[in-house]
Amino acid sequence: MSLQTVRFNAAMDSAAEPRDRPTSGLAALDAASTTGLTHTAYASESGTGFLLALELTDPTTNPLLALPEAQRLRDAISRAAGGLIAPTPEPFTIVGSYTS
Repeated sequence: MSLQTVRFNAAMDSAAEPRDRPTSGLAALDAASTTGLTHTAYASESGTGFLLALELTDPTTNPLLALPEAQRLRDAISRAAGGLIAPTPEPFTIVGSYTS
């Protein structure tokens, strides 16, 4: 299993696009019938801080790389952040989780 995150901050006037675009990206994932993937997008209450988390059962296969909507999300993030963000998502290890 692999967990990767991308964090970025956007200017207030450009934060709407990265806030709204994940919805279409998630719809594209659903239409592609992807399995073994969890993608979560978080926005801070202020609306300018973002965290994207991608959890893959098989880290060698990332269906986001083939989806045009995912590329559009990456482009929107770069515009909102005022330049390219980290070229590679930061890997994380899950040290605990609870679901009720």
